[in-house]
Amino acid sequence: MKNILYAVIAVLALCIGVLFYQVQDLKAKVTGDVKPVGSVESVKKPVVMNASSEKLPEARIAFVNIDTLNENYLFISDYVKVLKNKRLALESQLESLSIKFQQDYEAAQQSAQSGIMPPAELENKKRDLERQQREIENKQIQMDKLAVEMQEKNEELQQQVKDFLIRFNDGKYDYIMAYTNTVPTILLANPKLEITAQVLDALNTEYKNKKSGK
Repeated sequence: MKNILYAVIAVLALCIGVLFYQVQDLKAKVTGDVKPVGSVESVKKPVVMNASSEKLPEARIAFVNIDTLNENYLFISDYVKVLKNKRLALESQLESLSIKFQQDYEAAQQSAQSGIMPPAELENKKRDLERQQREIENKQIQMDKLAVEMQEKNEELQQQVKDFLIRFNDGKYDYIMAYTNTVPTILLANPKLEITAQVLDALNTEYKNKKSGK
């Protein structure tokens, strides 16, 4: 489940690119050679990297540790409990139905091969096995729907955190980046720039208020 959320909450992480600039000065070479009249020499013009002389403003950057968010955000904890209970219940039912179907199928097959079961009873067994098979298929459909529900919940979580960060930021930072030990897009960060505790505290406070208001 944790691996799934990391993948989900990875969707939550903002798209971060690390761009490296490498600038090399162009040097003119003077050879002193005499060129014959009429010869054509190509002249390379210097490439202008930035035509503006204005200094770019200093960016205000902070980052949030997604691992800490996954472990301590109450919304995720509550959702994991609900999802885990649903999944365990469906898996248990599916396993029980599959075992019973296998046992009944093998018993019916042996009876048909031995010829000890009347045709009418064999037909009833066949219909019962078909019913069991439909129940197994329905449980599998429920498992698939649970996976869809998980995806929708992940998208809801992503949008919820994005909306919250807009309110939380209120112009304080130009960039709020995401950090995770699983897939570290930030290789080195100044711990003074981390705002995980503030974001987590505000997120949980808002979630508790919404939960108590229902």
